Amino acid sequence: LNSEPLEVDKRLELTFINPTDLAINVEVPKTVKVKVKGSRAFVQNMDLTDEKVIVDLRDYPYKQETFAVTFEKSMVRMPFGIEVLDIEPKQIVLSLEREIRKVVPVRLRTVGEVGKDLKLVEKDFSPGEFMIRGPYGVLKKTTLLNSVPVDLSTLEGKGEMRLPLEKIDQRIVIEDKKDIQFKYTVRPNKANLTLKNIAISYLTTHKKFKSSEDKVALDVLVSEDRKDALRESEVKVIAEIPDKARGNVRVKLRAELPDGVNLLQIHPEFINVSL
Repeated sequence: LNSEPLEVDKRLELTFINPTDLAINVEVPKTVKVKVKGSRAFVQNMDLTDEKVIVDLRDYPYKQETFAVTFEKSMVRMPFGIEVLDIEPKQIVLSLEREIRKVVPVRLRTVGEVGKDLKLVEKDFSPGEFMIRGPYGVLKKTTLLNSVPVDLSTLEGKGEMRLPLEKIDQRIVIEDKKDIQFKYTVRPNKANLTLKNIAISYLTTHKKFKSSEDKVALDVLVSEDRKDALRESEVKVIAEIPDKARGNVRVKLRAELPDGVNLLQIHPEFINVSL
């Protein structure tokens, strides 16, 4: 049974080697479909994950306005016992153009708005630009790159997220491509409640320390239905003291609040700790 012939279709990545300083200026398939045949045991166990069909365009008449690339069975390397029967597409028509590089800015795309009575007080992202390369005619029209949209209505408090870039023309290569790091801070426009005498919780491995403050006040915005039900036990103010800190240290406080409660300000925002 294992020796019976079996025919299957596989997708292989298509890779081009361009002549120096030239780029393909037409859209080309990213893969080709290869029909192979072999004994059932060989076909079922073959791993073509890293196999590619490589076309060296330096061997073609690339100085012509257009030229054809015909896919031959010999272009596909197969394991022992596997025969290539067919390749699709059988041919593609290409043209090349001068390749250029340029730096383009990144635009952070947003949709929606932050919640009622809230405002986006900090919006920062990086990197703010990328180096791209590709055919002159395509890059001439490319003036910026967009991130995928951020829904502002989902943002609360302070945080950060990773955003991929939107898809662009496949003929453009982004050098050192990476996700966009987006940092934000959303705060209430105004407070409608002040929580006083909230004890500070210390996160530290130091056995002895002295703080300039033991209790703080918080200005918060809270929905009317929760305003009277909010308990001080639901609110935490934390001072995290670095393990390697010595002497006098200035520590920024942070708050952990229940859902529906938005922090406007901690008074004071920093405390001094002696170690």
